[in-house]
Formats: sequence, structure tokens, C-alpha cells
Amino acid sequence: MSTSQTPVLSIKDLFIEFETPDGAVKAVNGINLDLFKGEVLGIVGESGSGKSQSWMATLGLLAENATTSGEVTFDGENLLTLPPKALNPIRGNRIAMVFQDPMTSLNPYLTIETQMVEALRIHNKRMSKPDARKRCVEMLDRVAIPAADKRLKQFPHELSGGMRQRVMIALALLNDPEVLIADEPTTALDVTIQAEILDILLDLQRERGMAVVFITHDLGVVAEICSRVCVMYAGRLAEIGPVQDVFTDARHPYTLSLLKATPRAAQSQAAQSDDALYAIPGAPPNMRMPPPGCPFEPRCACADAHCREQVPALEPLQGSETRLKACFREGSSAALLEALVHER
Repeated sequence: MSTSQTPVLSIKDLFIEFETPDGAVKAVNGINLDLFKGEVLGIVGESGSGKSQSWMATLGLLAENATTSGEVTFDGENLLTLPPKALNPIRGNRIAMVFQDPMTSLNPYLTIETQMVEALRIHNKRMSKPDARKRCVEMLDRVAIPAADKRLKQFPHELSGGMRQRVMIALALLNDPEVLIADEPTTALDVTIQAEILDILLDLQRERGMAVVFITHDLGVVAEICSRVCVMYAGRLAEIGPVQDVFTDARHPYTLSLLKATPRAAQSQAAQSDDALYAIPGAPPNMRMPPPGCPFEPRCACADAHCREQVPALEPLQGSETRLKACFREGSSAALLEALVHER
């Protein structure tokens, strides 16, 4: 998966807060990230880490009680400041999104054909209905839906879960977007169907050269399909780098903790001395009252007083242009792993 050095989309100093009766929830806290053309970028982290909200913000899909600051630059424009009228030609057309549960995205009262044709013609107003229908059949064929012409006439509830997710992918790709955001699109599917969906996504990504953001909690999937991985914790970026480098030589204690807690990843760690899976102690911080220092400090076996007082900046590893980490501690993954095994 080749990448271009020019970002197709850039996130700079992105903050997201949600106003609640109990106070403001600081969901995303100043992330900076570039997405390059032709890459598959994996976004991983525990629930509540801000991984989905960061990317929903790019399309203006946050809840009404959300406030944002910073920049999300796409084609020279800051998407965060665009009014809906200006944003509508971009979302679903140049930037598309596939969600985890297609039943919450597909309209149960409309046929697949009605929904797909509408999604196509709203961005291609001169396209006739017959031409739009032909394009829809082609896309359903492309995502391996059998008897595509027949499926168009059906309602979402008449399709299996795997079929519905394929329809969602077809919908997202109808207008040949430059960026596809896939938010846990295979979580609710069984392993066999998951593998088929991932193969389809990768084939389409290679054909079209689009950038794909794959949001997931499954490190095995990231290892299989992503070229680069971004690890998030408590609304911040913990570590970024090429998948192979991060998974074999992780430099942030949180990344190592995730790897040790994942069966497939844990088995690949040479320093793993027993068969027991690691359980990260404690719980993520309350984002209404985030800690003053490193957000992972209360759960980290490697933390010291410095970590409790200051938030580490996301900085490049010495001698590397592709690896970044937000941790004061220096050293290899082996040293960090040893500290984790001999927990305080």
C-alpha cells in the first residue's frame, strides 16, 4: 500500500468537549495527525478513548452538545468551520463513512435501491435513474452480493448482517470518495464474514488508491490490513508508527499493555514468559476530571512522579521520522515489558 507524502487530510490541535449535566467531558484533547493518500491507517484504543469522535468531527456528525476547536484541513478548507451547506457536497461524496451497525444507518422503511440511488443522485444531479440503478448494481456486484438486481428491491431487514454491511460499503463507495472512514465495520460479524469484508475493503482501497481510516479495538485486524497505526488513550495520541514497528517494538506502556492483553499479539511477544493474558489494572480516567499529568499514569507500571505532574508531548523517537510516542520514559519494548511483568 503505497502512500503519498502529501496529506489528503490533516488534523491539527483538535479538541472536542461534550456539555453534560455533570460538567464538560473532555473527549479529545489536542490531537495532531496526518492521513496520507493510499494508506490504511488503524486507530486503536479502549472504549471512550476518543477514536470515533475524532473522525466523526471531520464530517460534522457530533452530537449537538459537542464543541470543537482546532483544524481538520481537507483540500485547503477547515471542515470544522464549514456550514452544513458547504459540508454536504464533501460528506458521502469525497469523504465517506461506514458505521459498525448498518441497521442504525439504513432506513428500514426504504428499499436498498431507493437509498442507494438517492445517495448517488444527490451528488450527481444530472444522472438519470436508470444510470444510477445500473451503477448501484455494479457496486453491489463489486462487494460480492449475489443476485444484486434482486437485492436492490429488498428492505434492510430481509438481508443478513453480512449483506447489510456490504450494502453499507457499497453505499459509501458509490461516489468514489478520496477518504473512507470505517468505524468498527466488522465487529458485529462472525470471523468468516469479517475476513470476507476486510478482503473486499482492501481490494477496493487498492483499486481506487483512496485513504482508509480503520477504527477498531481488534489489534489482529490492524496487523492484517493497516500500514500505520495510531494508539489513542483518554482523548490523546499515545503512539504512532508503521504497524510492524509498533507491534514488534512498542515504546508506550499503554501500547504494550494492549498487546499483552491481546491473545494473538501476546503470543508474538518473545518476552512473554507465561500463557496468562495480561489485564490492564484500573480503569480509564474520568474525562470530566482528567488527571494533571499523563492520563495513563494511574495504570502504568513504569510511571514516576514526573508522570503525575506533566503531560508528555507526542514526539518522534530518536533517529526516526515515522515513529512517535507520548511518554517520558526512554528504552526498548523489552525493558518496558519487563517493568510491566514486575508490576508495582
